[in-house]
Amino acid sequence: MTVPTIAGVNPSSGSTRGDNIVRVEGSGFRLPPPPPPTGYLGGPQPKTVSVKFEGVESEWAYSANDGLILARVPQWRGAYDVPFPLALDVRVANLDDSGVEIPGENVTLADAYQIDRHSLSTESYFQRVIREFQHLFKRHVTDKTFVTVSRDAATAALDDQRLRAAAPAVHLVGPRTAVNRFYSINREEIEQDSIDPTMWMRRRFPVTVDFDFDVYLYADSSRHLFSMAQSVMLMFRDIIVVRVPDDPTDPTGPHKDFEIDMLWPFQPTVEDNEANESDLFVATAGVVIRGVHVDEEAGTIVQRGWLITDNDGEPVAQVQPIGPTGP
Repeated sequence: MTVPTIAGVNPSSGSTRGDNIVRVEGSGFRLPPPPPPTGYLGGPQPKTVSVKFEGVESEWAYSANDGLILARVPQWRGAYDVPFPLALDVRVANLDDSGVEIPGENVTLADAYQIDRHSLSTESYFQRVIREFQHLFKRHVTDKTFVTVSRDAATAALDDQRLRAAAPAVHLVGPRTAVNRFYSINREEIEQDSIDPTMWMRRRFPVTVDFDFDVYLYADSSRHLFSMAQSVMLMFRDIIVVRVPDDPTDPTGPHKDFEIDMLWPFQPTVEDNEANESDLFVATAGVVIRGVHVDEEAGTIVQRGWLITDNDGEPVAQVQPIGPTGP
């Protein structure tokens, strides 16, 4: 009789979701029989070890050698009203040819694997600005308003089958970000690097950006399309700011207002080759949220090719290009 031992589990921690592969290291693990010398075409090998995490069987466990088991961690299905992180016992047992535990050939290592439940992250300021902007369209145009967040690049909105089925609908694609030169408190400065003339630097404080969106309107008739376009244009005529509360749980508390504007008016697009046979009518326009503050922490990218760098204690944010480029 061979009594297995467990020296440790690597990695020794993971999420409650499971599914990661761990290495159970120790000794005395039963190996599968070698494959026949001829006629073996591969396939699953017989299971010779059982690995359990706090009593829950690993669906896949394989003894690579007598001192190493590779096992897939099962999903945690216990109580969630317990304090996390939570330490689990790991139990290994050798199995006979019938898949039954061999009496006496098992070992348990207490608290060998730790799981943690990742809490929901707080909503970022960026997300709150986008959400409030989306709610404007929901309140004044249609409830069927969707957002596709796309940083510095637009998504092909016409490929979204969900929006076709939901017509009439509004699809906001963006935002593409650009450094806001007009609404900065301090004048923006651009200077050439004295050491490397191919590099240019921008200095400003605070750093703000414009959020530039493409608006796609989907309708099943030209009448609906015209009506939605009129609603959007009236909204931008009557509403000049999007109001974002500092505390999302207190909508009536302190807030910030950001100017919104329509960059270019709606333009119809032809969805089918034969316009008269089209059952989907689409129009596009451009809109913008101006002067949204972004993080000044070093390493934050504020525009494609530009990032914030440390500035030796100077009371201004310093932004420099990533790689050689002009101003």
